[in-house]
Amino acid sequence: MALLLKGIKVIELATWAALPAGGAILADWGADVIKIEDPKAPDPLRGFAHDAGGADHPNLAPSFEQKNRNKRGITLDVSRPRGQQVLRRLLEAADVFLTSMRPKTLVKYGLDYDSLKKINTGLVMVHLSGFGHKGPDADRPGYDSLCFWARSGFALSLAEPGAQPVGQRPAQGDVTTSIAVAAGTCAALFDRSRTGKGREVLASLYGTGVWVAGSDLATSFASGKDVKKMSRKESTNPLVGSYQTKDGWIQLVNLQSERFWEPMCRAMGHADLIGDERFDTPMKRAENGRLLVDIFQKEFLKRTIDEWMPRLDAEGIRWGKMQTVLEATRDEQAWANGYFQKVAHPDAGEITLVSSPIQFGGETSPIKTAAPFIGQHTEEVLLEAGLSWDEINSLQEARVIL
Repeated sequence: MALLLKGIKVIELATWAALPAGGAILADWGADVIKIEDPKAPDPLRGFAHDAGGADHPNLAPSFEQKNRNKRGITLDVSRPRGQQVLRRLLEAADVFLTSMRPKTLVKYGLDYDSLKKINTGLVMVHLSGFGHKGPDADRPGYDSLCFWARSGFALSLAEPGAQPVGQRPAQGDVTTSIAVAAGTCAALFDRSRTGKGREVLASLYGTGVWVAGSDLATSFASGKDVKKMSRKESTNPLVGSYQTKDGWIQLVNLQSERFWEPMCRAMGHADLIGDERFDTPMKRAENGRLLVDIFQKEFLKRTIDEWMPRLDAEGIRWGKMQTVLEATRDEQAWANGYFQKVAHPDAGEITLVSSPIQFGGETSPIKTAAPFIGQHTEEVLLEAGLSWDEINSLQEARVIL
């Protein structure tokens, strides 16, 4: 396995999901990622166990494990001068600093980029905010459901006409942003390999949200109108959408209506519709979309997904099975591609986590270790940074570290 970031040291001062998930990707790719937690208030995501481990492992927090595997963990109170001093010492020898701490606090502690580049000209500092680093909401606290989901337009645009806003699943905006964080970090490291100088990299949950919603936003910019909400039964292209079968749901994505019209009619056993004047052009199929959806839906309910598979495939129809989350955990395709991995866990014995989404040379980056417990590597990391045992004991006595 080629660990492309082997030898890169990353200091991560962040909580919750977005930046830690970005750090997890870098760790998967071989970087030595050191996660810093406040000894007084560790990462709150540790507390999100949701009974996932059952009665035998009530403290197992799968979401925390997912976003903090392959890392080393230390405690350090950076709100205190001695903690700031230790952090700067770590950053002197680091390649990357990931943080979501408020800009004003970073300046107050002397941890802003302008201060840090004086002690390490090659440092890449990645700062994540909620709403962006400029503008009236620059200092507002942000979470993915506020910045990525609600503000970008997803919550309202995904709702059917007249329906309530659609809620998101946990950390969707966070993990999407984590990919941007990893990409920005690597781009800055590549630039450093040419110039010898680091740089500041800025990312935000809101910025990722508007990027992901870019197709709709570009359309609204061009038209001056809000995008039309999509109703399943009032589709302008009934060859795209979800249909219920005898034992589940399938998704059709046949964007070229004219190309797939006749094959779809044959697959449905409705060759009689091919020349039907109500549906013989894309415009007419759009005008009579509700009627056509009803016709298709009645047919889909007559067969199971396994029965539909050969009929749809024989005609080249683009379709897929809709799965529950539990079904996705058992998907042979995902396992065959290394998208899931099992890892030893000190409490639960063995857990399964999701691999980071990029492969190199056809190989999945390995998940070698579970997330660190609080302060697991504090002494080890500080000794590597050149601190003596006397200094470490003094920091422990002062409660700067655990």
